[in-house]
Amino acid sequence: MTQILKLFLAILLLTAAELGATQSWLTVQSPTSRNLRAIFFADSLTGWIGGDSGLIIKTTNGGQSWIQQQTAVRTMVYSIFFTDYQTGYALAWELDNTPPNFYGTRILQTTNGGNVWTDYLFPDSNFFANSVYFRDAVNGYMCGTEGKIYFTSDAGEVWNPSVVDSGMVFGFPVEEVAFYDENFGYAVGGAFDIAGVIWKTSNSGRSWQTKIVGPEPVNDVHIFDRYNAIGAGGDFEYGSSRVVTDNSGGDWQYTEFGVFGIANTIAFRNDLEGWISLGIIDSFLVTSNGGATWSMSAVPMQARIYGIEFPDERHGYAIGNNGIILRYNSLKIGINDGNRFTPDDFTLSQNYPNPFNPVTNIRLELRHSAHAVIRVHDANGREVAEIFNKFAGAGTHEIVFSSEGLSSGVYFYTLMLDGVNTASRRMVILK
Repeated sequence: MTQILKLFLAILLLTAAELGATQSWLTVQSPTSRNLRAIFFADSLTGWIGGDSGLIIKTTNGGQSWIQQQTAVRTMVYSIFFTDYQTGYALAWELDNTPPNFYGTRILQTTNGGNVWTDYLFPDSNFFANSVYFRDAVNGYMCGTEGKIYFTSDAGEVWNPSVVDSGMVFGFPVEEVAFYDENFGYAVGGAFDIAGVIWKTSNSGRSWQTKIVGPEPVNDVHIFDRYNAIGAGGDFEYGSSRVVTDNSGGDWQYTEFGVFGIANTIAFRNDLEGWISLGIIDSFLVTSNGGATWSMSAVPMQARIYGIEFPDERHGYAIGNNGIILRYNSLKIGINDGNRFTPDDFTLSQNYPNPFNPVTNIRLELRHSAHAVIRVHDANGREVAEIFNKFAGAGTHEIVFSSEGLSSGVYFYTLMLDGVNTASRRMVILK
């Protein structure tokens, strides 16, 4: 049985298991049937979506109604980013086959919420931008083909080329940029069947260092904190994959999900619940423990999703082919995600020492009594140990975990209180 056939059969089984599940996403009435690729929400109500033939639509009421905004471009809008409710940027490619044959990136800008969009052709005619990102009102980044990353420090008046330490990955496309703070950020990309690549900066994007992290491209990245981040990508043959770091990008662990589809967007609703869109198939990957384990979830209307956005913990939107727009089902959340515990009610400390060998200590503090379970999973999501399982009273509980029988690598320990996942942490075994 071929690898692709195995993956396809796995999807059929996993999708069938989802049919009886509570619907996590609801369809929104869409004003278009065009393919959609760009999404940005300034808050739970106000957002912009971009798509084929220069389409940009805006909502100010959470998707109940949409206004089509006028643009002069006629190609796909690939990326949208707003720094406030008025100032926004969008990207499209110029593919003019008639003289004078202009090619490259067309940058769209607005200063009035998109009522009027102006545009200009970026001077580098060999650069096709995939994404635009701003970390504040004036400092922004653009990434795309030929391994190029540009930065601006004056709200897009001037775009400067970053210094990229290309090493062995010269010319690979850059798909997305994300920053943790004003200095530290990642860019991700790569090429099918060649390499997945992470670019890292510690000087506000003025220069970037590259690292090959796997055999397939990384299409998106989510940064948890200064040390922890997760990227998602894949290819047509082996399906989706992820890369994980817990040491500020010093090392990345590559893992295949074992499902068909190419991960194109990764977005977290909160520290625990994250979603990955798979594009070419009608399924999501979803985690409820901070990325330790992932499962399949069916997409309504058998839609193909290419963008996910969570403007806050209770609201989310997803877009894809044929004008599909989805809204996260906030009724599924309930009060405190259906969990009587809030973050103030417990503390699951980071294990110490970390990395460790052969033992490490984990501290659990509870303000209220609960049935507490702590399980350990490897990077592939397989449970390798259950280190705590009992009705625990209020107070501090010390757990000692031994690495006996386990190999070096990244592991996750997850806390369940009264049957609900509440927290997850990463730890590293070094032998």
